[in-house]
Amino acid sequence: MLHNYPNVRGYWLSIILLALFVAAQAQNIPRIDSLKNALETATGEKKFTVLTDLGFEYRLATPDSTIFYCKQAYELGKSLKLKKNLSKPVSFIGLASAYKGDYKTSFDYHQEAIRIASEQKDSTQLGFCYNNFGRLFFEQGDLTRAYNNFIKANEVFEKTNEDIGKAYVARSLSNLFRSQGDYVKALKMSRQAFRLREKIGDPRQLISALTELGLVYGEVEQKDSANLCFKLADSLAYSIHDVISLAELKIGWAEFMSSHGDINEADTLAHNAYWTVVNAKNYRLLPRVNLLMGQVHFKLGQYDKALAYLKKLLTLTSEANLDLQRDAHFYLSQIYEKSGDDEKATLHINRYLVLKESLQSVELAREIEKLQFQLEIEKKESENEILKANSARNDAIIEQQRLENIILIGVAIFVSVLFFVQYWNSKKKREVNKKLELQYAEIQKQQQEIAAQNEKLEKRNHELSDLNHEKDTLMNIVAHDLKAPLNRIFGLAELVEIEGNLTKVQQKYMGLVKDSTRSGLDLIVDLLDVNSLEVNREPRYTIFNLSEFLRDRVTTFGHYASVKDIEIKLIERNIDDIYLDQEYLARIMDNLISNAVKFSPRNSLVIISAEKTNGYFVIEVKDHGPGFSPGDKKHLYQKFKKLSARPTAGETSNGLGLAIVKILVDRMEGRIELDSTPGVGSEFTISFPVLKGVPA
Repeated sequence: MLHNYPNVRGYWLSIILLALFVAAQAQNIPRIDSLKNALETATGEKKFTVLTDLGFEYRLATPDSTIFYCKQAYELGKSLKLKKNLSKPVSFIGLASAYKGDYKTSFDYHQEAIRIASEQKDSTQLGFCYNNFGRLFFEQGDLTRAYNNFIKANEVFEKTNEDIGKAYVARSLSNLFRSQGDYVKALKMSRQAFRLREKIGDPRQLISALTELGLVYGEVEQKDSANLCFKLADSLAYSIHDVISLAELKIGWAEFMSSHGDINEADTLAHNAYWTVVNAKNYRLLPRVNLLMGQVHFKLGQYDKALAYLKKLLTLTSEANLDLQRDAHFYLSQIYEKSGDDEKATLHINRYLVLKESLQSVELAREIEKLQFQLEIEKKESENEILKANSARNDAIIEQQRLENIILIGVAIFVSVLFFVQYWNSKKKREVNKKLELQYAEIQKQQQEIAAQNEKLEKRNHELSDLNHEKDTLMNIVAHDLKAPLNRIFGLAELVEIEGNLTKVQQKYMGLVKDSTRSGLDLIVDLLDVNSLEVNREPRYTIFNLSEFLRDRVTTFGHYASVKDIEIKLIERNIDDIYLDQEYLARIMDNLISNAVKFSPRNSLVIISAEKTNGYFVIEVKDHGPGFSPGDKKHLYQKFKKLSARPTAGETSNGLGLAIVKILVDRMEGRIELDSTPGVGSEFTISFPVLKGVPA
């Protein structure tokens, strides 16, 4: 499992490289110095523009500075009674608040910016406000609201024919589609953003657009197109002498080449990036480029050089670089393992595991924060709906009173001749006012009830948050206080066996120790996996050969089955490449095959069959074990439910395997069915749509 870890880095390449490019643009020091010089002499509307632009330049590097300058710009704009652009600094404050992690404040400022732009009928700024608001929701995982705001922004920019705005929206939509694995639409949007920025002609924006386009090409396995985009971006960065952007591009490009097997090209790019960073004395990039150099030398088999760079990385990193420390410890453990230094290899792999668990805890905390943000937004929207309803009622009341006053004025004119009519209308007015008072009292009562309900909801939210915190604490205890000791026990048992000179009885006991330890580790892994799968990542779809995949699964479980004289037979009909999350499918098949072998009697047959039919890939796992009773089927996919059947050779069962299978099948929009007769055997059937979402 650990040896597969470096492949994960390819998935995060796009996110890391994109974030670094944005950060580079936000720290345009010459631009900041120029604006500060202009601020000293600027007055009136010119000063408003300089303050706003200065705030924008600081938004990622130091968001507090953005808030400082943009608040000044907003107050100045109000005093100048500007007719346009007043929403601009307010929107930038919203962006800066989000970068600080204050999403509630960010939400309020973005809403205020939209209100101001709408009142001023400032179409261009309204489009940017909607786009920025959509980015806030996208960063919080609320894709529906994000998409709606991006579409609103696009509609505004289409009407105003604003190329810069259309490019920003195309980039936002590309990121959204890419997060959902819809690479066809993501590629379309990235191309559109590039064409628009090429038309605008800003070199920095072109570098960013080319980089994003290259990343999308890489994700759809169009390697040549991806490399062409990186080369064009590299040429542009050279032409404008943007050293830091050039270094960051080469780092990302080298990571891309390394992940696609072009290690020699990656080595050349990595060395260029390294010396660029060193000469520029850019300490922010030094840890990352040292990790890259260590990885490249490791893949080239130059372990001494890799060791030097990785050790240097550990002296440069801080608490903000836990992911880099984690990767460094992983590669150091591999190097020491290859050199035979088991003590240092164990030390670094343990540090890697601790950092990995810590980063997973951070991700869980971020997910909880996102959910809390969504709850807060839903609560605010609910309150807004109530206020709108009350406002509508009050408007109706005011309109009715206005009509009555007109009638009374008319009655007063004819008071001398229409006394009786006046009396009748006065009486009618009193009745209406009484009804209005009753309606008003009813409205107040409803408001009190709504406030009480909101208070109850808030209390329940706190209770849910506390329960979630208790669950996370328990998972951390399991991960750190149980998993590490059991790993050490298992490792010590293996060391004792390696030492040799054990009697048969001692060997038997050591085998029992290893079996018991492995059972405990398997239980902990399944517990953590079930918790992680319920809140963690979406599937990462890739194309792979299903036939080779299934044969590999059969080979993996062949030895385990042979111990019980069980034959595993594979039947294939009309199957080819499949588009799924290979890691998820491996976990599904491992659980189903291991269960089939575990519950089958000796000298029996386990049949695995696969075929493509009616637009679906169908995989079946059939055994001749005890089967499932009607009572078992009611609790089939529930966690920790041990069913009536028992393993035939004393194996352990924790009741989590089928729960994990169900979660993963549902996550990939598949179906799972069971055909079982007690005493005869069972047949699990899983099916997935053929080539779902394959990029064109």
